[in-house]
Amino acid sequence: MYKLNLRYIHNSIILLAITTLISIASKRSLGQEADTTRSANQYIERHKQELALKLAITNNIESFSVHSGDLNYTLQPNTDLKMKLFFSYRSILFSVGYAPGFLPGNNDNRDKGKSDIFEFATNVNMEHWFQRLSYSKIKGFYSENPNYVPGLNDQYFTFPELQYKGFYGYTAYKVNPNYSILSLENQTERQLKSAGSLLPILVYRYYTIDNKIELTENNSSQISNNFEFNLSLGYFYTFVINQRWYAAAGVATGGGMIFTKLLTRFYDERYTNHLKAPIFRTEAAASLGYNSKRFFAGLQMAGYREHYNQDKASNAITHEGVNFQVFAGYRFGAPTFLSRSLGRFAP
Repeated sequence: MYKLNLRYIHNSIILLAITTLISIASKRSLGQEADTTRSANQYIERHKQELALKLAITNNIESFSVHSGDLNYTLQPNTDLKMKLFFSYRSILFSVGYAPGFLPGNNDNRDKGKSDIFEFATNVNMEHWFQRLSYSKIKGFYSENPNYVPGLNDQYFTFPELQYKGFYGYTAYKVNPNYSILSLENQTERQLKSAGSLLPILVYRYYTIDNKIELTENNSSQISNNFEFNLSLGYFYTFVINQRWYAAAGVATGGGMIFTKLLTRFYDERYTNHLKAPIFRTEAAASLGYNSKRFFAGLQMAGYREHYNQDKASNAITHEGVNFQVFAGYRFGAPTFLSRSLGRFAP
């Protein structure tokens, strides 16, 4: 059974906090200023040489909607909010996400069942290219009962053995070198002047949805293996006030294909179906924030919708979400031991 290692996460947070305190003491004693560089065009200020920590709370959690005739239902984990901790230094950028029970909406286990969530993500960045890679795992879903009658039946159907695993990739190319994606994505840069850019975007992911119930002669289970890719074109713009305050927005739309291998398992038999279908995707984003040389904070809103039909079947699958992220972070001068130990490996 999948369990979050909260003790490990707790110790990691303590270690990062200790690193931060050492960083502050080191820089104060040496009287050093932060090592920042600006691009030649003065639109972007880079902060790769600084250690940055960011804490975020988001409701960006996987869910799936199925439409078949008059039947519509949504499978989702019993988690309303997720916490993410970001770390960046030079070319090392990663984040860890999990859903602690103390956050509102994360502890209604009696009616909706228990859900476990874990996520790890990293970025790979170049002059014009932005690359995000992530892995997520969710166990335990529920769905509302459309025929719920108080006192007669349950309000929710629970699927404690249903498990999602996904590898996700997001590659974007900015046409305008004056536009900073990183100032919005991970705050390793600052957008000093207003700018926008066309963004060709490639989204691709591989994921499995597996119902791991114990098979008997009276039931069955399924596992689907899915690979999808979407190519879209969008435009994104950041409006800057006094080099610190910003408002950003953008939209992109496009399409691609999804390939599915569906295995249906009975007690003594197995059946496999292969499906493929065109898939259409639209995404939009907006954000407000403050980004100074040291402190940064903001609110991000994003929405997306993917829609496809299962081959020639009547079932329509929609993968969609409207989510927010509230974050705050701080940049520190990296302590000497960190810059020495990682400097040779992280340019």
